[in-house]
Amino acid sequence: MVETTVGKSAKPDVEEFAPVPVRSGMGPRPGPLRMAGRFLARTFGPGELTLGGVRTPALVAGLVSAIAMLVRLFVPGPVGVADQGDGNGLVCSLGVSNVRPWDYADFTRFIYPSWTPHPLVGEACGAAGSGEPVYSSQLAFLWLGKLLTPLFGWGGGLDMRAVGIVCCLVFGLLIAALVAVLPGRASFRVLIAALVTVVMADGVFADFFISPYPEPAAFLGTLGLLVALLNYWNGARSRWVTILPVVGAGVFTIAAKPEMVSWLPVLALALLWLPQGSTRRSGRRAPEGSRWRRFAMPLLAIMAIAAFTVAFMAVQPKRTAELNLYNAVFAELLPHSPTPEEDLKWLGLDPGFVAASGTTVASPRSAALNPKFHEFQEEMGAGKLAGFYLTHPERLIGMGERGITAMLTPELGYIGSFMEGQGQPFAKDHRFPVVLGLLTALKAAPVALVAMQLLTLLLGLAVAFRKKAAVGRLAVVVVAAGWLQFWVVVLWSGQPEIYRQLLLSGFHAALCVPLLVALISILASGPERGQQQTASQATPGLRDPAVSA
Repeated sequence: MVETTVGKSAKPDVEEFAPVPVRSGMGPRPGPLRMAGRFLARTFGPGELTLGGVRTPALVAGLVSAIAMLVRLFVPGPVGVADQGDGNGLVCSLGVSNVRPWDYADFTRFIYPSWTPHPLVGEACGAAGSGEPVYSSQLAFLWLGKLLTPLFGWGGGLDMRAVGIVCCLVFGLLIAALVAVLPGRASFRVLIAALVTVVMADGVFADFFISPYPEPAAFLGTLGLLVALLNYWNGARSRWVTILPVVGAGVFTIAAKPEMVSWLPVLALALLWLPQGSTRRSGRRAPEGSRWRRFAMPLLAIMAIAAFTVAFMAVQPKRTAELNLYNAVFAELLPHSPTPEEDLKWLGLDPGFVAASGTTVASPRSAALNPKFHEFQEEMGAGKLAGFYLTHPERLIGMGERGITAMLTPELGYIGSFMEGQGQPFAKDHRFPVVLGLLTALKAAPVALVAMQLLTLLLGLAVAFRKKAAVGRLAVVVVAAGWLQFWVVVLWSGQPEIYRQLLLSGFHAALCVPLLVALISILASGPERGQQQTASQATPGLRDPAVSA
């Protein structure tokens, strides 16, 4: 009950009992770290997650990235990755032969980028030991490099330095496209693109631009696929216009090398994860029939990619598959088995094959010299190998540990990076070892690598569902694709080639760094001004609990 005082000027009750705000909004003076954080948020934060309006920054970022990669690869002298001999199987289809020493110990010490016109036929061209043709989307870069080689005065054949120039220009185009499809203000987009450039510029990845290997197609195809998926999820254009680049980039990436087949299930998930704009174009509820029709085009795209993948895997050299299977059994499964004889019995093989444990097909104790080797060729296959690990899941733990250790050792010390006369034999390029330093540091605590990927995955889910931003979906896809790529390699490639094959998984892991920066910036950014005003208008006024109704 409220008392009144006689003789005093009456004042409205609403003023006398005006509510006192619990918080004034004025905290203590911010410290230097908070002030620095606010400055970085104002300068490089995403702001409103809008699209478009950055054509000039995108072009500038692409041009600068391409020039930076060219300088990084060619100044003061060219650097690349020496050929172990298997590069010839891919490049020889262009009618060229490598100018290099014939002894293995000699031509692996340095890079020999010159390939002169010299048609090769039979077993001299194709997969080693069989002459079967080798197919890869890397042939597109090699063909463009062959066109550019005479323009730079490097002869009439093919010079891998010209291929490196092609790869740098393609990378610049992809960075420009990345800036164009990322949401937020221009400074935020350029920052993320710069971090991606830092990852690609590390010698662990960039040196492959000047090499006969298919890794450049895998690296650049992955970046192109991520750009195409961002454009698809933005939902700013017609569905078929955004799906076609995803199909093209997906086909190119999978065609880079057989191990990239791991992208197929991830692409299916990504395409079925429909853009936000396609679920509600208006405030009305979409009819049930139209909901299913929205999936028609993504399903057709998945079927097209799957059909290409099946056809691509069918034309891969059988010799390569046999070597991978041999390594998976004799170089990985048996050497790390506590009971190798029992494992051979489970696989339906003669226990005498245990003598070939720890060998490759070219070793003096190779199982290929065993009179019963035909049993291995008849009994073993990818399906039986998968069945073994499904029934022996405890064996996957040790395999995963060895795989992570190999992924954190990305430097291939058994092949050189410099041209003869420009460096020491087998010397490695350390001009920009950012990723190499990060992975080497994580080797002291490999669990930190998995923790970084899990953090990227969780923050990606948070951004995808809370902020409705396509960058969150991209983080989920990158982590999932990296994990699948990892297990495809460790299960089916075996130990001899695991270091080079796991470079692609390391590339996915390194991309978590720019993704984490983007995700944290988006989550830390406040709501837009319009949303703040709407929220303040919708909040009911505070009432003094001492006043009865």
